[in-house]
Amino acid sequence: MIKAKIMRISRENQNKSGIAEGYLFNGYSKRKLYCLSETYEELARLYRGIPGDRTACDDRKDLLYQRQLQETKEVFAKHLDEISGAFTDVADTVVHVSMPLEHKKKALIQYLKRQGIVVREMIFLEGGSAGDYESMSDGRHGNRISIEARSASRRSISASVLGALLSDFYDRRLVPSGESATVIGRAYDTFIYEDEARYTILSAVSRAVREDEKISGDNFSLEEYNQSQAVMMIADGMGSGEQACKDSQAVIEFMERFLEAGFQKEKAFTMVNGAIAAQNGCCNLTTLDLCEINLLTGDAEFIKAGAAPSYIKRGMRVDEVSADTLPLGSMEELCPMTQGVRLSDTDFLIMVSDGIFDAIENAGVHKIKEVISGNNTSNPKELSDYILQYAINCQGGRIRDDMTVLTCCIKRKDYNVF
Repeated sequence: MIKAKIMRISRENQNKSGIAEGYLFNGYSKRKLYCLSETYEELARLYRGIPGDRTACDDRKDLLYQRQLQETKEVFAKHLDEISGAFTDVADTVVHVSMPLEHKKKALIQYLKRQGIVVREMIFLEGGSAGDYESMSDGRHGNRISIEARSASRRSISASVLGALLSDFYDRRLVPSGESATVIGRAYDTFIYEDEARYTILSAVSRAVREDEKISGDNFSLEEYNQSQAVMMIADGMGSGEQACKDSQAVIEFMERFLEAGFQKEKAFTMVNGAIAAQNGCCNLTTLDLCEINLLTGDAEFIKAGAAPSYIKRGMRVDEVSADTLPLGSMEELCPMTQGVRLSDTDFLIMVSDGIFDAIENAGVHKIKEVISGNNTSNPKELSDYILQYAINCQGGRIRDDMTVLTCCIKRKDYNVF
């Protein structure tokens, strides 16, 4: 689908600068997406139009129930609006493509042919600013090569071999994307390559369960959703024990599914809040601390819902990232706000649950920033263990709340990517 649509766009809509712009979906597929969007939008209107119980009631419990029911309907309607908008966003996705310079294209085709790979078509998919692939240096979203190729012999060739040849030709590190075919065989197939991430992360977690419980009410996640995006999360369920664990686990799993499906983290955040609020009726609130790391640039963006501060450690210096926000599950509409930080080689990112933050800050001896600054380890696990043990020591060896420390060290890879 990507192959056919983009090829047509590049030939029909290419402008004088060599850049073509068009929709990823055309015709029938786009109409289906718009239809789904309109359907969910209409469902939202219908849901808002459901009349409430207008019977006069003097019972305070009945009045409270009716109010909560109306609030839940509004939350669900907003959910449907978000889904409608998501389908529209996909339908309206615009791609920029460009054709390689003719002399370079011929040189590459001949170069690959000598290596036993026959090329039929090739285009550049632009994730950043428009321009010829060879001259792009924005690097924030990466740029990709889509190439139709087959093996010149009966012998199959790994897609990574073609990636290495392209890397050598363009003098940049290129790796197969998740959408790419993996084996070059006798039939033509589409292979997609993108810039390899400039950064990698080393991570660790240290945890302690409240002393009178068997299971932690905290949950965490660290996932890489594509070659250039990693997401760290800590969710802290209200209270402790099994119910708190279920609540925080539900938040983590919801967020993972939405992010995996391609939702922007802000929309995923809003939808999860609505789902938790509708389910719990403000009873079981959950904090969420989320950090998305761009592995191409080192940029990090935080979203917080009632969560403890996070910290960036650069040598002896420690910066705090905090936000005064409500936890997830509040009936109040949350307006997610992102906070951006640029990470550099060997920087540490530290995320903690309330149990850690409260234990250290309430002890009054040292603030948590001082504790982090005073540790000189370059090992994420040693740092997370140190912070956890310090928090426990601040309470005389007691564990009065669930504690979670999630640390990661960002490392720049030892090669140049333009």
